[in-house]
Amino acid sequence: MSKLIIGDASGTVVRERELDRERIRIGRKPENEVQLDDLAVSNEHALVTTIRNDSFIQDLGSMNGVRVNGRLIKHHHLQDGDEITIGVFTLRYAHVPWVMPESSWVPPQTEALKQATIQAVAPNEGETLFKLDVSSELGITRDIADTQVEGQTPVDHPTTILGETRPLGAGFIRLVAGPGAGREAPLSRPVTTLGKPGLQTAVISRRSSGYFLTFVEGGSYPQINGVEVGATPHPLQNHDIIDLAGTRLEFFFR
Repeated sequence: MSKLIIGDASGTVVRERELDRERIRIGRKPENEVQLDDLAVSNEHALVTTIRNDSFIQDLGSMNGVRVNGRLIKHHHLQDGDEITIGVFTLRYAHVPWVMPESSWVPPQTEALKQATIQAVAPNEGETLFKLDVSSELGITRDIADTQVEGQTPVDHPTTILGETRPLGAGFIRLVAGPGAGREAPLSRPVTTLGKPGLQTAVISRRSSGYFLTFVEGGSYPQINGVEVGATPHPLQNHDIIDLAGTRLEFFFR
């Protein structure tokens, strides 16, 4: 699994911290998963969120900020070798691809399926309104046990609604406005990226308890039903309306 390699002011590596849980807090308080003992570090300075093969760092409103490769950031999608500066400390992100346990292994997808994309095209040719990329960019080549393939029935997970346990159907998104309105795409991957890189992006992750939208980057947060979702993972409900990167999508179960 991926990890943070922590160096002090002299550049000496003092310890390593594996990203072995979804949320890792960084700060001066001892209750943080990564404690950095320096007065320039806020009590709760930053948060690293990891979803399978992707890790994101977020500034928690710190006094002195968070820099990645020398650039001041609020949110950042971490890449292998990125150097995070917090106070006098440097934390290098080392990416190690997540691998599904052997007991859950299924034959990998064909290359044709890996490269498949579903996209709605705006009036200006080539401008993507939204794009669901099924390529192997995220390094997930074995994590496809619940991928929907023609002729297969999606695996449902149980959920509790008003005290009653019901099966959770497969999640889909639908473009609800503009050219291509009505187009649908299944959320069959464990993690699906939406939006426009450099403008506003988010991911929808599929878990046993349902589907969650998590903000990745952009000048503002996505909205669900007209309300900004914030930086923490937001559970999606049937027929939620998502506004992201100038595009309106509907999330629904089938």
